[in-house]
Amino acid sequence: MYCPSPIASSISAIPRARGRVVREWKYWTRNKLQILAGYLPAFNVASQRSPERLYVDLMAGDPVNRDRDTHEEFDGSARLALAATPGFTRLAFCEKESRKAAALRSDLSKQFPGDRRYHVYEGDCNVTIEQVLHHLRGWRWAPTFAFVDQQAAEAHWATLEKLAAFRLGPRKTEIWILASPAMITKGVHGTRGDAFAERVDGLYGTDDWRRIQAARDADQITADEYRDEMVNLIRWRLQTVLGYAITERIPMHMLSGMAVYDMVFATDHPVGRKIMTHLYRAAAEREPNMMAEIEQLARDRMLEERGTMTLFDAEPFKEAVDDTTFPQWTSTEPWDPASRVWWENR
Repeated sequence: MYCPSPIASSISAIPRARGRVVREWKYWTRNKLQILAGYLPAFNVASQRSPERLYVDLMAGDPVNRDRDTHEEFDGSARLALAATPGFTRLAFCEKESRKAAALRSDLSKQFPGDRRYHVYEGDCNVTIEQVLHHLRGWRWAPTFAFVDQQAAEAHWATLEKLAAFRLGPRKTEIWILASPAMITKGVHGTRGDAFAERVDGLYGTDDWRRIQAARDADQITADEYRDEMVNLIRWRLQTVLGYAITERIPMHMLSGMAVYDMVFATDHPVGRKIMTHLYRAAAEREPNMMAEIEQLARDRMLEERGTMTLFDAEPFKEAVDDTTFPQWTSTEPWDPASRVWWENR
């Protein structure tokens, strides 16, 4: 058995003992992984009649991370998947960088000594996916969950197709994928825009996203509408091209309330939707409190730096329980992107 990453500006790295480096992320990454930590055991409970349950992580990244603001360490997706109870029986962790793949193997061997359920695959996941699925071919009938934690357009549509087609029977591999229109438009307008645009063609499996980009560049749609349309297109294709019965979308927000990126969930099982939507709503409810905590930490640090805060000045964290201005998450259905009036104006 066998068989990263959100907004670049939201990360940094700090050295630890014995040369270990822990990457720092903003709170929305911690919130995303809390959703994952809640969903994986629930997926296995729902699948417990099956003697086998498979997990595929296309961009496993670091085994442990740190919150940039609170400095709290939190487990990466590989640790979360191996720790899920009930557990997966076979897990595949893909990591492109040799150094990070080696670090992941080392960490997991220490955290989960003697655990032989998993394998770490080094190299581009769009290439190693063939090896991953070949190793798992004897269990194609088993419930399978795939986590695609890309930064912008690292995953290929062909890879998503292979994951969807892998499982035998009426239900396909469940996929949870990060979608970042903000990073896409940044890349398209960067110094290597043409090359990056070809990567985005590869992600969507079509150049139809360029119609949305053209509409945004011509000011026919707003930045928010651009993000909605770009996320909708991948949902629409997951349902109409790959045949998923259900897709859901949740935005991960910044302090301003603006979405940083979105997570898109694709499943054929109504139970999967029920569990994920419950977790999505819980995540949306957590966000205002996480934001308030960070704002208070920033204020406290500013006072401390000024030398004006004493032990008696520090107030306990107050939860933002009445933040009525913060967008609440609701389930929506995707729409036909070609229905937009600007669709043919590319």
